[in-house]
Amino acid sequence: MAPSFKVLIVGAGFGGVTLAVLLERANIDYEIFESAAGVSPLGGAVVLGPTVMPLLEQLGLLEKVQRISKPIKTIHLVQENMKRIGEINLSDHKRQTGYDSLVATRSELLSLLVAQIPTFKIHFSKCVLSFAANKDEVVVRCTDDTSYRGEILVGADGAFSRIRELLYRQVAKKGILPRSDAAAVAADAAVASFAAATALANETGATLALHSHGHHPMDTAESSEAVQQGGRHISLVGVTRPLDSDAFPIVKGVDSHSHTIIGDRSHYSWSYFTVPGNRICWAVNMQLNDHILQEPQQQPLRSPSPPLDAPLSPTPSTRSSFSTTSTSSSSTATGYPSIAELGYWESEDAMTGPLLSRLVSDDCKSFPVPLDNAGNTKGTTTTGTLGDFIDATPKDQIARAITEQTLFETWHHGRTVLMGNACHRMISNAAHQGAVDAIQDAVALGNLIHGLPSASPENVVNIFKVYQADRYPHAKTQLHMSNTVGKLMFGKSWTEALMRVFLVRYMFKIYQHFCDDKILADRPQAKFLPMVESRGDVHALPQRAHKVPEGEKHLKH
Repeated sequence: MAPSFKVLIVGAGFGGVTLAVLLERANIDYEIFESAAGVSPLGGAVVLGPTVMPLLEQLGLLEKVQRISKPIKTIHLVQENMKRIGEINLSDHKRQTGYDSLVATRSELLSLLVAQIPTFKIHFSKCVLSFAANKDEVVVRCTDDTSYRGEILVGADGAFSRIRELLYRQVAKKGILPRSDAAAVAADAAVASFAAATALANETGATLALHSHGHHPMDTAESSEAVQQGGRHISLVGVTRPLDSDAFPIVKGVDSHSHTIIGDRSHYSWSYFTVPGNRICWAVNMQLNDHILQEPQQQPLRSPSPPLDAPLSPTPSTRSSFSTTSTSSSSTATGYPSIAELGYWESEDAMTGPLLSRLVSDDCKSFPVPLDNAGNTKGTTTTGTLGDFIDATPKDQIARAITEQTLFETWHHGRTVLMGNACHRMISNAAHQGAVDAIQDAVALGNLIHGLPSASPENVVNIFKVYQADRYPHAKTQLHMSNTVGKLMFGKSWTEALMRVFLVRYMFKIYQHFCDDKILADRPQAKFLPMVESRGDVHALPQRAHKVPEGEKHLKH
């Protein structure tokens, strides 16, 4: 018998769509809302590790994913002068788990998942304006003056989540928003306001510092500290059109070929993966430090965001580019768009001004890339340039992302819960690793929702608490690991360079073994579907059982 409640999902990224697919299989009523007009072609490569393969096998999608992917066994690390640093070896994944890691394009993987959802249950071009909840239900109102009712609201709308912003407004009014979450919101507002102020300063000839924002009640020191803790990056990504395999023989291989290049004297690092169809997914990443952020901009990095206590206006705003990971919303009465309107993946049309134009400059296009089919050990390397990839990429499929790392403390309140980048956002990188975390969030939350005997307020709050208790430690571990990998991949200080060489050349096997035991063992499955047996030398962790108040019914996730 199908449960008599409905789940409203905002955001059609990997987390939101995976949750929708699970609810569809569980025969639980749901609707999903996405601000974009459809699945965006923007975004680069996604590396799916073994931790999500049992779920894909359960859903009958593993073979389909394999057809649009390439197995990846090794990621080569080199310096800008083509000197070899080492390799990240993924070839043991098959032995450890029974599954290879796979690389595909973000748009093709997401399209495959979206195709599992009945078209009448997913609403594109739906921008959430507001939501309100009471004891019995939650009501979502959109900018086209439509409303939707349900018992559970899931914010899966990305790094600059509209649902998180609205939820935090409600929590802040009650005086229970943790200081760390308020500081993270202040950090978003700081950079947004800085960018807008700098754009104005260009007209007056003035130069403004990062902390001169003045649009949030947080004090300047705390806002600045929150920004620094965020580790802000700009990434530019793209997928080439099919390449001539004679000119680029690396695309011929059955396995994905990948290099990450560490810039010698710059703030840049760049990467690429080969994917099916003789194509290459490439990415260039630039760290943003105080010096770079204070450079004059011709156009804001983002639109400024209002304080949490600012009133909302029902008049929708417009955007010059679209995003699939954040949900557009209305402007506020202050005239500033919401945080959700700040671009995550955005088209190249948005990229003007000195800071962003750096990412498509001639200097950037001249960055060398090794084109060997195997790791170079003899001191000679066949090289091309990043410009070879950029020039082979349609302009409307080049995208940039401005991201930072934040682990939020508030994941739920009342009938609303956050998942994926909305509650633990990671630095966007070449492999879009946040996709795997969002999928695992969806499995945990989907199992708990499936086990609900009813959507009473007590039951809903209880499963949200269980969900956060289960996923928060994992997100915290991933955040620390992302920081380590970020320093390994992008760090430019002499200590980070030393750590990179030491870790990759001498300690990586030990470090990887430690990570494999902790991470590869976490292979969650949908408990209401036929289970896939554990394979490989690293056994999957058992999925724990929990109880809800009514009838002491067990919830397994």
